[in-house]
Amino acid sequence: MPSWLKDAWQAFGLRVINLMARQGVAPVEIHFGEHDRESLDWYTVDKRAPNVVFIYGGNWRSGRKEDYRFVADTLTGMGCNVAVPDFPLYPNARFNDILAGVTRAVEHVLSNVDATGPIILMGHSSGAQMAALLALNPALLQSRDRIAAMIGLSGPYDFFPFTEDDHWDLFAPEDHYPASQPVNYVRADAPELYLLHGENDTRVRRGHSRSLMEKQQAAGGLASREVYPGMGHVDAVVSFSRIHRRNNPLIRDIQRFITQRFFDEPPI
Repeated sequence: MPSWLKDAWQAFGLRVINLMARQGVAPVEIHFGEHDRESLDWYTVDKRAPNVVFIYGGNWRSGRKEDYRFVADTLTGMGCNVAVPDFPLYPNARFNDILAGVTRAVEHVLSNVDATGPIILMGHSSGAQMAALLALNPALLQSRDRIAAMIGLSGPYDFFPFTEDDHWDLFAPEDHYPASQPVNYVRADAPELYLLHGENDTRVRRGHSRSLMEKQQAAGGLASREVYPGMGHVDAVVSFSRIHRRNNPLIRDIQRFITQRFFDEPPI
């Protein structure tokens, strides 16, 4: 099956799952730019709570913030505020502009949203790649002091040379290719990385998270990794759905990670 068809099928499945979200915390749509995709959905639990910015996947070419309400539903249930931004997509934009859109969204959360808690960057698939770049590359964010951690789900972090033909155009020009690889920005003083991957992921193989973890650790930084037997690429984000999240090891590990590091007492 071609990659574009896989992406379309994944998007359809996520919209079906989203319909089953319990719709607990209603989002407020916030516009942070003039582009029609420069907006985010903001879910507020407590302005002092940790804030998760969730960057969805879709091979840098598909996705809508509305389709990830089920992710926000699970994270707000953990006691977190949540932002889910939209951003430019390929082929209307190349990667530099896509990442710039995500960067503007995170900067807006850091500077303009009425929430004082730490910021956790979280992403799935291509969204995890961008979350990792924002956590690791100090040149991207002006207000990065509040970035406390990055949680990556099934992310590509070490994928050059490219294996998909259109990626040579997506990440062009040629001298920008190295800037797409999170492994090129490992550093000792970066926020902690928590990298989660399905053992059966054939779309983005688990060696990506191992490579980033090992290189970040070698640089003196904090990084850890979990691998889940029987879990595939899409399964990682589907774990957040209402029918999958109960007793799900990935969800349990994310809640443990956030609770241990960012709550003085477990949320009720």
